[in-house]
Amino acid sequence: MEIVQILHKVPLFSGLDSQSLSAITPLFEEESFPAQSKILREGEFGDSMYIIAEGEVSVTKFSDEGKEIFITKLKSGSYFGEVALIDSQPRSANINTEKEITVLRLRKSAFEKLLMEDKTFAINFYRNCLNETLERMRETATNLTSSKTVLDQKSIRLDQMDAELSDAKNVQNTFISQDKHSAELFIKYGIKETYIYKPFLEVGGDFLNLKSFEDNKIGFIIADVMGHGISAALATGVLRSGFSIFSKKYGTNPVELMNHLNEHFYEIFTSLFATGYYALLEMDSYTVKLSKGGHMHPLVWKSKSNTLLSIDLPGPGLGIIPKAKFHELTIDVEKGDKMLFFTDGIIEQRNHEGEMFSEERLEKLYIKYCTVKEENIVQSIYADFNRFNLNNDLQDDITLFLLEF
Repeated sequence: MEIVQILHKVPLFSGLDSQSLSAITPLFEEESFPAQSKILREGEFGDSMYIIAEGEVSVTKFSDEGKEIFITKLKSGSYFGEVALIDSQPRSANINTEKEITVLRLRKSAFEKLLMEDKTFAINFYRNCLNETLERMRETATNLTSSKTVLDQKSIRLDQMDAELSDAKNVQNTFISQDKHSAELFIKYGIKETYIYKPFLEVGGDFLNLKSFEDNKIGFIIADVMGHGISAALATGVLRSGFSIFSKKYGTNPVELMNHLNEHFYEIFTSLFATGYYALLEMDSYTVKLSKGGHMHPLVWKSKSNTLLSIDLPGPGLGIIPKAKFHELTIDVEKGDKMLFFTDGIIEQRNHEGEMFSEERLEKLYIKYCTVKEENIVQSIYADFNRFNLNNDLQDDITLFLLEF
């Protein structure tokens, strides 16, 4: 069996050169399944992607009554289970064999190592994942609008899309996260952190991630991908993966980290960009190093003077121009100081009268609650926002992140 010839026909690996294909070929394991067997079962967890080398399978889902309903057939050259390579969610459908088939299996553990070691391969793979997902969504939308027949199957497909959105929401929860050691450092140094994240849809384009380093340092990034909804969430996943990869080496150098994130995003997308702000907290010296990528400056409250610190730090958005120039600013913090990071969703929200919430209103509320030493500043600001908005639908993702020293 010529694995390379099969991989050439799989869209997820299109655009790869011979060297990249040679790197992934040894990772595939050839397996055979007998007739009338289930390769994947809906609701169970998996760790592998499969490519059909010989034979075909049927895709089914269980109805609410437990009846197994046919969705489609997949023939030789088709693949399934690919989402298991990038998340840990339950399988969304059953994969059944009618006759004996042969598949090529790629395990997540082996594949993750390749993604970390080969940046070019990782970029191609994430780009292909994005294109394939959007193509499937377009195909589904076309099928749903072009025919009113086979209502049971359409209903099942809609349920499947809804389940996939829920899975995507669970995956995206990892975009708003921190490692265990950073939480322990905050407690050790008496720093309080609170945040609010409200996506425009089930999934969104905002991203907040914290990571600890040696010498009692914590780095975190807040970012906002252009747009919202599914396409923005997919692009956010690319940014999240980039941060996970590059922060290991450049996390204590804000400018270098932003340089690599910018190049990473620029190489993958031609029509999307993101804004971001990276901060490195050096706990022992009580300093914060900042680097801006086209994002709004944080609101830094200085407790001794009861005023906001004026920040002058340039920096373009991520993914707009190659080899962009980023800068670094170091500020000292003291007990009682506070730093509020936010995305533009809250300040650009309009109420029923068309009035914008505005950065000025956010600043005034922040100053007010800092002055009176409000215990729950983020929650109080969001409560004021809700009173302003009067249950109007959100127009963008909203993220607020507060550090209290």
